[in-house]
Amino acid sequence: MVQEDRLWQESGRQLLRAGVLMAVVGLSLLVSSCKSLIVTKDRSIPKLMTPLADASFQDLVKQVKPFADLQSLRARVGIVFQDTGLAERWPETDSNLVLMRPDRIRLIINAPIGKIKIAEMVSESSKFKVALYRQSPSFLIGTNDADYSMWREKLGEKANSGLVAARPFHFTEALMMRPLTLNDSRFTYLMEEALIEEPDPTPKAPKNARVLRSFYVVSEIELGVPGMGTGISRVTRRLWFDRTSDLKFVRQQLFDAKGTLTTEVYYSDYKKLSESSADLWPSVILVSRPHDGYSARLLFNEMNFEVNPELPATAFVLENTEKLKEVDLDKPPVP
Repeated sequence: MVQEDRLWQESGRQLLRAGVLMAVVGLSLLVSSCKSLIVTKDRSIPKLMTPLADASFQDLVKQVKPFADLQSLRARVGIVFQDTGLAERWPETDSNLVLMRPDRIRLIINAPIGKIKIAEMVSESSKFKVALYRQSPSFLIGTNDADYSMWREKLGEKANSGLVAARPFHFTEALMMRPLTLNDSRFTYLMEEALIEEPDPTPKAPKNARVLRSFYVVSEIELGVPGMGTGISRVTRRLWFDRTSDLKFVRQQLFDAKGTLTTEVYYSDYKKLSESSADLWPSVILVSRPHDGYSARLLFNEMNFEVNPELPATAFVLENTEKLKEVDLDKPPVP
């Protein structure tokens, strides 16, 4: 009788184990079946791009050193203006550009065919001059930091032209950066990571595939800004470095005293543009002025890019030799 009970107990255990096994198998099949009905491949879910470069703050400072050390520049450049107000893109111009520290610039914009001069602009210290030869012919004189929005409103649709809105110092800031003021107690710097979602740029990436690109961002903070109240600080600029591309300096954002994002500059396609410089320079620079309604793409090549040439003072003189209508933007209009 005892032996019979043992046989029944053992048989019960085997049946229990078999039941549990069948339940597990059934549950697995159910989960697999449900997953096939519910879960789908979604390439639009972004994944982090790797590998990522690690860097210290000093490593990033080295990346912008060529821009901060640049003393002068002479280059032939193609410029494509885009008027966001008119939703128009101009054909690429054939232009000449010269720069000299601390803030001198001259830009001559020519038509791509026939070498017809379209516009010419210079800036030094806080003043600028712009000669418009074709569109709204005029000779403009003004102050770099002044607000001329009321004057532009009176121009109507013509004010949406990139050439009317362009100021030479917009390009100075893009190419001849202010050095970082590391030893000035009025400024401090913050370093952080930023992730930007974008289409997957890798070859043969699935359609709609998305990635997260990682950047180091260095923010320059001005402390205790006069006139803004006790303890108030402001961001003056942000510098972006691509962690997936050898820490290349790829973006600069500039802010005014009110915190408005005045200029965004994008740097890409780095090359050895100058025989006199061992540094790689961006052959494509996009200068965007969102509040002025225009952007300009600058295209450089290896044949005409001189780093730190000697430039005569006359290189930055612009006179109204064409007898254009002079408009001093700092003077009230004559009734």
